[in-house]
Amino acid sequence: MVDASAVRQLYRLFLNREPESETAIDNLLHRPLYAAVHSLVASAEFGRGPSADLTVGRPLWGGATPDPALTAWAGDALPLGEETREAVRARARSWAALYLALAEDEILGPILSDTGAFTPDRLAALRNVAALVGRLEEADADRVRGWAVRTDALDTPVALELWADGVFCAAALSDGFRRDVQDQFGGSGRAGFDILVPPAMRSRRPQLLLEVRAAGAPMIVGRASVETGTPGVDLLAATLDEVRHARLALERLEARLPYLETRLSVPFAAYDAYRRAWPATGDEATAAGPDRDADMDVVVDIGAATDRELDQTVRALLEQSRPARRLVLVGDEARRPLALDLANRAAWRDGSAIRFAPSGAPTPAERISAGLEQASDASTVLLLRAGDVPAIGALAWLGAAFARSAQVEAVYMDEDVLAPGEEAFDPDERRRVGPRLKPGPDPDLLAQTPYVGAPLAFRRSALDRVGLDAKAGALCGADALLALPPAAVAHVPRVLVSSPARADDLAPWAGCVERRLGLATEPRTDILGADIAGAVRVRRPTPPVRAAVIIPTRDALDLLRPCVDSVMAHAASNGVHADLLIIDHESRDPGTLAYLSDLATGGHARVLPHQGEFNWALMNNLAAAETDADVLVFLNNDTVVLSPDWLDELAAQAMRPEVGVVGCRLVYGDGAIQHAGFVAREQREGFLTHEGVGAPGSDPGYLGRHGLLRSAVAVTGACMAVRAEIFRRLGGFDAASFPVEGNDVDLCLRAQSEGLRVLYDPYATLYHLESRTRGFNTDPERQARADAANAILWARWGQRFGRDPGFNPHFDRTLRPFSRLRPPPAGA
Repeated sequence: MVDASAVRQLYRLFLNREPESETAIDNLLHRPLYAAVHSLVASAEFGRGPSADLTVGRPLWGGATPDPALTAWAGDALPLGEETREAVRARARSWAALYLALAEDEILGPILSDTGAFTPDRLAALRNVAALVGRLEEADADRVRGWAVRTDALDTPVALELWADGVFCAAALSDGFRRDVQDQFGGSGRAGFDILVPPAMRSRRPQLLLEVRAAGAPMIVGRASVETGTPGVDLLAATLDEVRHARLALERLEARLPYLETRLSVPFAAYDAYRRAWPATGDEATAAGPDRDADMDVVVDIGAATDRELDQTVRALLEQSRPARRLVLVGDEARRPLALDLANRAAWRDGSAIRFAPSGAPTPAERISAGLEQASDASTVLLLRAGDVPAIGALAWLGAAFARSAQVEAVYMDEDVLAPGEEAFDPDERRRVGPRLKPGPDPDLLAQTPYVGAPLAFRRSALDRVGLDAKAGALCGADALLALPPAAVAHVPRVLVSSPARADDLAPWAGCVERRLGLATEPRTDILGADIAGAVRVRRPTPPVRAAVIIPTRDALDLLRPCVDSVMAHAASNGVHADLLIIDHESRDPGTLAYLSDLATGGHARVLPHQGEFNWALMNNLAAAETDADVLVFLNNDTVVLSPDWLDELAAQAMRPEVGVVGCRLVYGDGAIQHAGFVAREQREGFLTHEGVGAPGSDPGYLGRHGLLRSAVAVTGACMAVRAEIFRRLGGFDAASFPVEGNDVDLCLRAQSEGLRVLYDPYATLYHLESRTRGFNTDPERQARADAANAILWARWGQRFGRDPGFNPHFDRTLRPFSRLRPPPAGA
């Protein structure tokens, strides 16, 4: 007999909603479970929902995914055969797959068939819909993009049709390679589609209903309602309001969402429209900080700027939502008349104080220092160059950043570029291009490249303490940041300054790093050819330590031998000695056993046998207990070392006292990137994702992220270095909660929770034939394992680490990292 809780679950399972009233619950209460199921499936509402969707090939319940808690309940509570029960518990991939499993079950199937909802024709349609998996990811009036694959024919592209307002207008194949789809389902990965909308269809009417269908069958991959004109900025809010208040129109409203997400998840090419839609007004910042922390002077280095550029900078500063206490213009005597005129006009208008500081010094550092002598006693100062155009809320945002913490001594901000060739226009009319949406403070990244930029704000006390170095040239502000403690630097992730296109000389940066940090540098080279202009490589001394390279394996000699050979082949290129520990997990292959025996008897490796269920975390923990090496390097057996000095590099970073975990750059066998660190996102689904997947190895990534040593929220255990003392202090890998999936990420997040840093290091690059030994997570057991690991990671760490400081909040979180822009979150 069903109770009230079971009735609610049955409503969610078959009608995708809560019961409308207590009366509805009472109507099913205390009836046999099979009778309650029969009643709901035989209802007219189920007929208007899934049954009707099957008739026309629509994704069931709008293409949503069943709640894992609901499918777990269904697997336990419904009368099902054991095979079906396990599949349902493991969480069906879609509503169609779930209903198909229930309809074909030996026990529940006859009950559902008796309702008339699952006729032979509808069962056939259900099999088709369940086999077709896909998503319409982007849609506008010009094209639709997404992916589609049949799980019963993974290597065969799906034939697709594009329909507009019920009219066929194009055909295509889902034959574009998608690494993410291949990783999820296996097969060839030929699943992507990109279909152009014919111009004749776009000119018909202001709005089109686009549908991507599987050819020859009434199966809809996705639909989107798009506008053929330019949508208003507030379209998303208006649509969401309709969704909340017009439930009867839900299907049409939901069909708009792919279009809205595409238009409001903006490509870089549309950055200027994005900037105009979400300007940095400073309203939020003004509410966040007390007035005293907006007490800021501004020093503008005129340099070689034109009179018009200087005038535009001054005008933008006078229009600030929070004005500066004093504005100091510094330049040679020839600029005094214009500076005086600007000062007079500012005083006439609103009494603003502008001073001129004469200086014919050849370097920016000397000129700025002369300007600081004319500044007031304000606690903070913003350094600009003539031609820089600050956003109207720039000083408010910077003041709020200083107000948040007395520990903050310097603040940098995001920037963009005033479009070249439009100098005749006023700044408000000029397009903005080339946004530099920077990561959070990262001392290792700064030591390689002055990514913080030239517009910088300082506490006067800090700037007086560290000074500006004339040898740094135009990089003198970033050079000063090198001398500050990392915790004293803050980032405002808003575009606060637009500047003319400049080509600053980056050559002095190596000298800045050597003088300020006492670190050796060398010209940066990249084994994959990733070019990053002006970046240097910081060389840390090879520590006098021993490393243990720990490799779990089970048979797979074709993988293990190249892995071990590559480690031994590069031994002469490394000062750090490597003890090779191979964990043999029940190998049976005679060739593998002979190879392991040869390694052991030849003194090349210690072989540690392990019996029992595969538990990657446990095996590595046990091996770590068998060595007294200073550094532990956990290495998958399907990797091959590319960087000759990889071990010296990993050991040098891992032995730094502030570092907890170091990971490497991994590439697939075809040279495409597989891992350039993890990115964290503020959502349970897809909480963590590999960065750079599928990009060419020579791709440096956004602002050089793939090719520079930097902080990362987590790195992969396929190649991970940890100081042995740190590994033991953290308690090793969590073998109980994360036997296979998620153990590497959990270790990284535990290290950060202890105040230690996690580094991604591209100077240690390896091939990784990912998942060849375990296969892809396509069966229910593996999918359930991955889902369970992600759920525990999110519950344990999501609130603390979901907002990744390296992932600028301007970037969309639902698509490929660093590929599209989203509205900046409030208070960012």
